[in-house]
Amino acid sequence: MTDFVANPTTDGLVRLSGTITGYSVRRESASFVFTETDQTKFGVIAIAASLAGMGGQAMAMASNATALEEEADHVEFAIDGRKVSGWLWRSPFKEGDVVDVAAEWRGDHYECLGVARPADRTIALYPHCTRAKKTHIKNAIKWWIYASLIFEVLLLLLASTLESITLMEFLVRIWAANGGWILLGIHVFIAIAIYSMARKWLPFTKVAEKVFKVLGLPNAANVDLVKSSKGKHQATDAFEYGAMFFRY
Repeated sequence: MTDFVANPTTDGLVRLSGTITGYSVRRESASFVFTETDQTKFGVIAIAASLAGMGGQAMAMASNATALEEEADHVEFAIDGRKVSGWLWRSPFKEGDVVDVAAEWRGDHYECLGVARPADRTIALYPHCTRAKKTHIKNAIKWWIYASLIFEVLLLLLASTLESITLMEFLVRIWAANGGWILLGIHVFIAIAIYSMARKWLPFTKVAEKVFKVLGLPNAANVDLVKSSKGKHQATDAFEYGAMFFRY
């Protein structure tokens, strides 16, 4: 466990290209941006994250319901003699890989926020950096619609088990019995939960988008690594592929 508290910036981010030498990786725990005031919100955010199809984030938030730290890979290596270190959610890289690195100079080393291996288009970023801002917002809206529709379908199924009535008739009966406020409250809860989750991840989307631009990914403002990784799994990939490291 490390007492290092990660706080990424993107000021002065540059691209380094070359072969990895002196590579080392340690799986450690650290606090990634979150503060103690976030702890009481983790339960709701974990539920919202799972609804939004963000499995890795959901698991991390669930674990953080009782702890402010989570695991990630701390990597250290050199690119043409230039010392590089930093945090990647999961590093699939190894000694001798030819990579592009998005990094910022920190006085005595480059702090990396993202590493890409062009040979097989593998990429890993700072924890929770998976989407650009625009695609993140689109994804949140999509899953808000999905969650609302699922709730309506469940109501319809409930209505069908009670009597042979339409959903509209069922809703009218609920409102007549003053139960409509409960239904409205559930819809509001779904919207607030997903909004809170989406807002929570916005700082990560800003870092991710800057990294995408520096690494030269096409249409950086619309990159969605979770989506682009689907169907590109290789037999040698670790199980975290598609959740903590990706292909572009």
